[in-house]
Amino acid sequence: MLATGAIVAVNGLNPLSLLTLGMGGILALLAAVGRRSWTRSLRVAIASKFTPKVSSLDETALTEPEPDITPGEFKIYRQAELNRTTASLLANGAILIAGEDGSGKSVLASAVVEKLQADGYMVAFIEPATPKQMLLEIAHQFDIPTENLEGKALTADKLQVAIATFLEENTAFLILDDAHCCDAKFRMWLKQLRRIDAPMLLLATDPPRTDIFINIPRIELKPLPEYAIREIMIQAAAERAIALKPSELSKLQERAGGNPMLASRAVDEEYLGLELEGADHRRYFDITPLILLVGVVFVVMRFIGLGTNDQALYIFGGIAAAVFLGLSRLLYNLPPEDRRIR
Repeated sequence: MLATGAIVAVNGLNPLSLLTLGMGGILALLAAVGRRSWTRSLRVAIASKFTPKVSSLDETALTEPEPDITPGEFKIYRQAELNRTTASLLANGAILIAGEDGSGKSVLASAVVEKLQADGYMVAFIEPATPKQMLLEIAHQFDIPTENLEGKALTADKLQVAIATFLEENTAFLILDDAHCCDAKFRMWLKQLRRIDAPMLLLATDPPRTDIFINIPRIELKPLPEYAIREIMIQAAAERAIALKPSELSKLQERAGGNPMLASRAVDEEYLGLELEGADHRRYFDITPLILLVGVVFVVMRFIGLGTNDQALYIFGGIAAAVFLGLSRLLYNLPPEDRRIR
């Protein structure tokens, strides 16, 4: 369509119209490329915007100093989420923390447990297993008897009743990691616990839109900032007694994106001498501003053609704008490739 429009518009065009037409053609090609990238949800590493500089004295003034990191040091980079989660639990609330694998959910949960226990509260922190095993683990951590007076082990139903009664009578918190892996019946029991305002924290990757997951508010863990990923990599390298150049850190950070687990894995891969390309993180490049700019250019071309009595440019601009708006609306209505809650 661009080639035909260009041929038709050449006759009788003034230099301004030719310049505008050329710009419109270039931007249309860029928009076509951008639309293809958008429909495929192209993942691009935005870490290339950041290049660590730590080795030159001349560059020190332009960058922040290299952090002093002790191997094995534990640091929380999600302090806001930690405070918000703790406050919600103390208010007898429930909260769901969702994020991709390796985004730091378990680390955040451990920090919540440590903070609550430091304040003298009882906390049961469990991981997925069979429903009976999880109930027994909760009972053990809360010091709830798992046998009756005759020494017989309590059934799963009786354990559920005993735990629910304990949570009603005491200030205690239930934290469940990888909750999306739990049995549906166990999650329905968690939903019943919420009816008695039992405080709980659930952590899940791509939680389904059912049972307990749809009943409680959620926090979506965003990728960590670049400085945090860099510090994690430096600490991982220090633990493995390897030295990474700034250029190597930049390349590894591109592979890790904002995922702390991928940051540590990238250092391990570098330590083992593995040459890998790409990454498993989820980061997307937003081309919406570019698409809007192309649409504005097409509309402006139409008005220029109207003002200069250039019928070819006027028709081309109108047709291009109509096609662009139609495709934009179609792409906008397409379902996204990645839905964290399905």
